[in-house]
Amino acid sequence: MHIEKNVFDNIFNTIMDIKGKTKDNFKARKDLKLYCNRPELHVNEDERGKLFMPKASYSLTIEQKREVCNCIRNLRMLDGYASNISHCVKGDCEFYEIKSHDCHIFMQRLLPIAFKDLLSKPIWEALIELSHFFRDICSTVLRVKDMEQLEQNIVVILCKLEKIFPPGFFDSIEHLSIHLAYKAKVGGRVQYCWMHPFERFLHHLKKKVKNRAHVEASIVEAYLVEETSTFCSLYFDQHVETRLNRVLRNDDGGFVNPKGRLSIFTHSG
Repeated sequence: MHIEKNVFDNIFNTIMDIKGKTKDNFKARKDLKLYCNRPELHVNEDERGKLFMPKASYSLTIEQKREVCNCIRNLRMLDGYASNISHCVKGDCEFYEIKSHDCHIFMQRLLPIAFKDLLSKPIWEALIELSHFFRDICSTVLRVKDMEQLEQNIVVILCKLEKIFPPGFFDSIEHLSIHLAYKAKVGGRVQYCWMHPFERFLHHLKKKVKNRAHVEASIVEAYLVEETSTFCSLYFDQHVETRLNRVLRNDDGGFVNPKGRLSIFTHSG
């Protein structure tokens, strides 16, 4: 989960050329001059002797970045499929607080669409292959032969990315992607391994903190109150609204059956 998020952050921030987060900087361009034969990306000097970086083919222009931002602002997802990603866009092409699950959705579903007409075909195809790799890894059905094929595909995908991005783009996170297919082949579905439910639960617990001088005790006290009140609500009459028979958030006016509880709790206490 975190590998996918970090890979997405590196790709998205570099393509969008987000200041302070992009992997395409002066240090990366200097490394490019030492280790790669790509003179079109080398740091040059202008007439005044000031260093500047030529525009890279994998980096979007201002107009293209605004087009991507407008697309994300107008994006609408199914309820429960993802959060409101449009809230991540602030001001003029500035992104804030893209959560890990939003990165998961963007990496697997939106990345090939967002940059389809903005990047050259070789770069776009490499991003599509990377997106399909993470989508296949997160599939609900995993076959051994498919995972063995993905082990070979990810090596080729990273080689294609090395021809596109500078050496500074690649760190330990990109290398860890090579081991994901083997881990899925040995450990099974990744849905049983990632941290999404645990991070949501930790966020739920952190909201209970009222006394910052005693954080753990505050969480324990609030959690015990919540569990006790929930258990007691099992003995309430059916017409009393509790968290167990509360109308759903997207209720269409239908009938909510209050008898979906154990028979022991249907008797008056």
